[in-house]
Amino acid sequence: MPKKAAGKASGKGGKGKGKDNDTQDVSFQMRKVRVEVAKFCTELRIPPELDLEKLFNTKIYDALIENSGKMIFQGDRPGKAGVQALSCVLRETCPVYVSIRSLFFWRTEVGDEGVASICENCLEKGKNESHSWPGFVHLELLDVRMSALGCQSLSRSLRENIPLRNLVIDHNAIGDEGATHLAEGLRGNSELAFLSMAYCQIGPAGGVVVGEEIVRCTKIKQLKLRGNRIMARGLTAISLNLGKSESLQQLDLSDNSILSDLHAVNAFCEALRTNVSLESIDFEHNVVGPDATSLIAETLQMCPNIKSFKACGQVGVLSFRQED
Repeated sequence: MPKKAAGKASGKGGKGKGKDNDTQDVSFQMRKVRVEVAKFCTELRIPPELDLEKLFNTKIYDALIENSGKMIFQGDRPGKAGVQALSCVLRETCPVYVSIRSLFFWRTEVGDEGVASICENCLEKGKNESHSWPGFVHLELLDVRMSALGCQSLSRSLRENIPLRNLVIDHNAIGDEGATHLAEGLRGNSELAFLSMAYCQIGPAGGVVVGEEIVRCTKIKQLKLRGNRIMARGLTAISLNLGKSESLQQLDLSDNSILSDLHAVNAFCEALRTNVSLESIDFEHNVVGPDATSLIAETLQMCPNIKSFKACGQVGVLSFRQED
């Protein structure tokens, strides 16, 4: 007997036909998938020796059998052209035949062209309520050789208030320009809740944009900026806008070359006393010095909403956890 996609049964004792989607035969779904995979691999002239047809068919089949709604790629494949083919396949098969909701690309070459294809063919499909499909809600582009140009594509999609909830673009050299593009796209976006731009070569100017645009004007709940170089200037800009944020709950500013600048730390502490939404802050690997560390420690005693704060100073490690 052919396998069927996982789903809830209906009727007494779990018997009955249930919804059409719950009982849809995976072999029927895969017939459509194989046709689309073959078509786009041919149209985009994917070299047969890459064996991408088998890769895509296997990944989609596994997602159907496991009912996971996700696809993960890492390593040499699928490559730029392969990502374009995959995005076209998902455009034609989601959500009627396949209900993919999350895409993960880890240390594989997607490039700016691949990101543009993902945005156009996948992210901008939006939701489909008739099939109870939330759309593409999670996208990870970890070290995929994306530049600020790729951020332009993401910005255009985000501007359309797509249903994307989580976006990870760590270890891509997007710089201040890329951060600016993303900030522009997020101005009217009310969906994205998690944004990670760790190790993205964002400097002080990008830190200012993050503060004035993303912290102040978006609905982001979790913001991760680990491993950049926003320095004291970026910290000051973020601090001046933290008090205006009512949604930000977790903030990661670790390893950002924030040194002993008491003016910036004072602004940061003032922001902590003003903000009422923050619950967790990671400030590790910024050598702010003993005076600044003491000031932060004193400030945290006045911030009942902050449950966790981690930092390293010249006097040692400050690890603060508020008791419930």
